Amino acid sequence: MEKQVIPILMYHSIQPVPRTEVMRSLHVHPISFASQMRILKMLGFRGCSVSEAIASFKSGIPEKLVALTFDDGYKNFLTNAAPTLKKHGFSATIYAVSDLVGTFNQWDLENGISRNDLMDYADLRQCVSAGFEIGCHSSTHISLLNEEADFAHEIKSAKNTLEEKLDIPINAFCYPYGHFSDSVVKSVAIALFDSATTMIRSRATANDNLLTLPRIPITWHTMPHLFLAKVLTNYEDKRRHA
Repeated sequence: MEKQVIPILMYHSIQPVPRTEVMRSLHVHPISFASQMRILKMLGFRGCSVSEAIASFKSGIPEKLVALTFDDGYKNFLTNAAPTLKKHGFSATIYAVSDLVGTFNQWDLENGISRNDLMDYADLRQCVSAGFEIGCHSSTHISLLNEEADFAHEIKSAKNTLEEKLDIPINAFCYPYGHFSDSVVKSVAIALFDSATTMIRSRATANDNLLTLPRIPITWHTMPHLFLAKVLTNYEDKRRHA
């Protein structure tokens, strides 16, 4: 029997930005996003959370799923992504930066990237009520390979903070910048996360380590034909070790 493959798509901000925007690839235009979700629906896929994808792997019952992830928890998710997802009956995982909830992308500013507001806890609760999964993207968005990174604070405390504020279990982690090491993964395991996503490029399978799951980047420049190739073919799988 052919192994089940579930693409885990990586999004950040869903909003229009000018051509001059630094790191324009961090954004996807709302019209493009709506088109991508419509394509998935037409192909018979269901957009799901990372935890739903893992449950499907564990069940051994193949489903036509695409996991949707949104790093950082931008406020524009509520206005520009959530209505489209709701329209199609899709879920998703939103990775929040616990110490910066309700502020903005402070970690980006020194790189010339524009300020972008993050959801506050009321917004995140609204997402939970709408059926979206909230995951953890550390406490401050520091690279966990940085020698100044405090694993206890960035991983375990971040999980505790989100759980206390939202009164739900937080089972999914996402490594800031995709950076991880054996010791970082061990800390994520000790904190009792069920999954963690990376920036390793590939579609996910049941054979993948649940704490180093690969993802597929979807950017401003992902045109429909490329979107189809990323989801339906081994286009990204070939980049796993690139």
